[in-house]
Amino acid sequence: MPSSSPEPSFNLLWLPTELRDAIFSYLENRDIKNLRATCSSLKEAICLSFGRVFLSANPLNIQVFRAVANHDTFRHGVTEIVWDDVRLLREPEFPDERSHGYPDGEPEDIVTKTGCSRWFQKGRQDARYYKNGRKPVDWTLGLEESWAYYETLLEGQDQVLASNADIEVFKYGLQRFPSLKRVTITPATHGIPQKPLYKTPMIRAFPQGFGYPIPRGWPSVDYDDEPLEALPWDDNHTWAYENMYGRKCTAETYRDKWRGFRAVTKALVESGENHRVTELIIGGHEIGTGINYHIFDHHCAEYENLATLLKLPGFRRIDLDLFAGGLDNHDLVPYQNGLLYDLLAQAQDLEHVCLRSTMEFEPDYADWLDDLDLEQYILPLRTIFPIDSWPHLKHFGLSRVCVQQDDLVALLAALPASLRSVELSHLDWAREGDSYMNLLVEMRDILAWRSRPEGERPAVRIEVISRLNRGWSFRKRRSIQADDAVTAFLYEDGKNPFQLDFMDPMIPGRGGIERDQFDPSFGRPY
Repeated sequence: MPSSSPEPSFNLLWLPTELRDAIFSYLENRDIKNLRATCSSLKEAICLSFGRVFLSANPLNIQVFRAVANHDTFRHGVTEIVWDDVRLLREPEFPDERSHGYPDGEPEDIVTKTGCSRWFQKGRQDARYYKNGRKPVDWTLGLEESWAYYETLLEGQDQVLASNADIEVFKYGLQRFPSLKRVTITPATHGIPQKPLYKTPMIRAFPQGFGYPIPRGWPSVDYDDEPLEALPWDDNHTWAYENMYGRKCTAETYRDKWRGFRAVTKALVESGENHRVTELIIGGHEIGTGINYHIFDHHCAEYENLATLLKLPGFRRIDLDLFAGGLDNHDLVPYQNGLLYDLLAQAQDLEHVCLRSTMEFEPDYADWLDDLDLEQYILPLRTIFPIDSWPHLKHFGLSRVCVQQDDLVALLAALPASLRSVELSHLDWAREGDSYMNLLVEMRDILAWRSRPEGERPAVRIEVISRLNRGWSFRKRRSIQADDAVTAFLYEDGKNPFQLDFMDPMIPGRGGIERDQFDPSFGRPY
C-alpha cells in the first residue's frame, strides 16, 4: 500500500506580517507573553504592547504603571490611562447599614481567630449573588485566607492615600507617554465576581477563589432598596452629608468620594499643554453612577477644570456619566442653568459626545403615570447640547434621561452631516404615544438619512432593558441591543423591532441581541 504522506506542517511565522499582527492584536498581554515564551523566533516576531495602563490607590497598579513609564520602548505605545477610582472599605459606608442586615450581631464583630469582621463576612457572601442568570459564585479561598489577603490590600491602599503616590505617578505618566490621548476614570472596575470591567494588575494578582465585598466606588442609585440622593456640591449642607454618611462626613469628605476624578482633571489642567490628552471618558453608568451632577449647579473648581480641558485645541471626545440620584430626588437645575451647555460649547473640535444620567422610572411607572407631573423630569435637550458649536461631530450618545420624542428628533435633525453614529439607550418618554417604535418611524421619515450615500449614513444603536431585567440592580442587568434590526428598518425595508410596551419595548425575535456589560463574550438572540 502506498505510504500516506505526512500532514503539512504550519508555522505562524509563514503568515504575512499584516495578517499575523492582526491575529495577535486579539490576544491579551498575558497570552502574548506565553506565546513569546514558546520559541526564540516568536519572541523576536511578537512585541509586547501596553496601549492601556491602569492606576488606583493600590501599590501594584502604581508599580506596573511606573515600570511602563520608565521603559524606553513600552512607554511609546501607551494611548490610554484608566484610573480605577475605587477604594476598598473596612466597614459599612452608611449608618443605616448598621441597623439592618446583621441579625446576629454588629458589623465590627470579629468572627474568626484572624480578626475578620462580620461586615467582611456578609459583604463577601452578598457578592456571590451579583451574577445575573448564573449560579452563585463559590469562593474556593476560605474566609480567613480571604480576609488576610484583603488586609494586605487595605494596608497598601492606606500607604498610597497617605502619600498621594497615585496622583504623583499620574503626573509622571503625562510626561512619559508621548502617544497618550485618552484618560478614562471609572468606579466600576471591579464589575461582578470573576468578571471585572478591567483586569488591572491588582485584580489579576488576586488569589484564585478570592472573595471580597465588591466596592461601589462613587455614590450610586444602585444601593439597597432606595437609590441614593445626589447631595449638593458646596459647603452649605453639612447636615445633608452627616445625615447620609454620619457625623464625620463633611462637604470635603463627600466631594472626595470622587477623589480620582478631582485629581485627574486638576493634574491635566496644571500640566497645561504639556500633555496630549484629547479624550476624557468619565464612566460609572455600569453601576448606576457618574460624577455628581450638582457640579453644574454653580462655578466650582471641578467645573472650571473640566471647562479648561474641553477648550483645549483638538479636544475631540467627552463621555460624561452623571450621578443624578433617584427619580424622587431628580432636579433639572444642573441641566437648565446653562453651565453644562457652556462647558460643552468650549469643545469646538468635538467629534464624540455621550451623556448618560441615572434617571429611570420604576417598573410600576405605568400605574402612576397619570398622576405625575412629567414636566419636572423632561431633559431640555437644546439647553444642554450646543450642537452649533460642533461642526465636526461624528458620534452622539444619550442614555437614561426622560425626553420628548419630537424634541429628540429635532435635535438629531440638527446634527451636522459629519455624524456617523448615534447611541440611544434606556430612555424614558415624557408623553403618551412617545416610544422607541414611533421614534424609529419619525427618524426614518423625517431625518432623510436614507438618502445619503451608504458610507455617510449614521449607524444607530438602541439599547433597552427587558421586562425580566427591570428592578434588578445595575450590576446584575443584561440589556438588549438592536443594531442590525434598526439599520434594516431605517435604511432598508426591515420591520420595526419595537412595540408600544413600556416594560418590554423590544419585540422578541426581531433581531435584538441580549448583552452583558461585564462579559463582552456573552450574546444571545432575544
